Amino acid sequence: MQKRLYSIMLSILLFAALVFAQSKGGRWQFENNGFDTADWDAAEDTGALQPGAVFGSQPPLMEGVAYLLLDTTAFHDFFKVDDSNDLDFHNENIGISAWIYPYVLNDVHFLVNKGVQNANPKTTNYALRIATNKKLEFLIRDANNQAKKVTSSFTIPENSWTFVAAFYDFTAGLVYMWNDPTGAPVDTLPFTQDLLPNNDPLAIGSWFRNDPNSPSIKDFNGRMDDVRISGRREDIFPASTGIATRHPGNSGQSSLTADIFPNPLSLSRNSSPVSIRVNGAVGGTFTIRIFNLLGQKVLEQRQYLSQGSTVFRWNLRDARGNAAPPGMYFAAIEKSSGMIVRKFLIIR
Repeated sequence: MQKRLYSIMLSILLFAALVFAQSKGGRWQFENNGFDTADWDAAEDTGALQPGAVFGSQPPLMEGVAYLLLDTTAFHDFFKVDDSNDLDFHNENIGISAWIYPYVLNDVHFLVNKGVQNANPKTTNYALRIATNKKLEFLIRDANNQAKKVTSSFTIPENSWTFVAAFYDFTAGLVYMWNDPTGAPVDTLPFTQDLLPNNDPLAIGSWFRNDPNSPSIKDFNGRMDDVRISGRREDIFPASTGIATRHPGNSGQSSLTADIFPNPLSLSRNSSPVSIRVNGAVGGTFTIRIFNLLGQKVLEQRQYLSQGSTVFRWNLRDARGNAAPPGMYFAAIEKSSGMIVRKFLIIR
């Protein structure tokens, strides 16, 4: 009876989390695919490699087993996501973040841009780019076809992984900018521009041009990983879990966070297990339970969490050794300080 009650309660939790925790935007981890793996958005905005862009796996890696590799010596390398209402922001909060590894910074280089460069007028609902002085810029284009931007005080180095993020608090009229995912904003800048949605694609690593002979401009040359867009500030940081709960009687937020990779996992492309990286400020024993979409428990295991992080690897088999079928699954990770639930997909 107690197990059945727990299953029912968890199913209610999962349903409520999926319904009420949604924002907009997306997340692209480039695990040898173009899937949108965000928990917080309403649509699966899958993207595709353009001309010579590839998924790279040579070290140093940043997150997971692959990244987006853009070599502009091949010209017009970028990653394109088709237009979606889930990617349009209209006078509301928006945050963008990414891990980047620039090879060469010798011009303006777009990291993220939703818009078209060769339209009249040009369009940019929002953009994150590197300026000629190697500083980070958040940019939009206004109704008069003018670029409006704010620029960071910090510069971005070449040939190393660097975290970059900007969050536009539309109500407050401020843009916050980071180069450290665990630190406070480096810059807090006034910005009071309208966000104008458009019907144009999202380009990662360039500014899209609607011209087959010259499909992009101001391309980024290097590696990119874990690109995130959301209307909520917490979603754009690597520690974001997407779905979290508070422990009964505990007034503080759970100290646990978790990341799952690859997510989604393609059975036809990947024979490796699902890796669940659990992070906690304080060590101790935690319980991890895997549930399918019906709320049925597939696996349960207790594991010790050292101070920092521990990786749990699931071989995609249930407690009886049967192979788990493709579908949506949930990892419920519980410790005395609280519980978090993380969604992931297994596809053929």
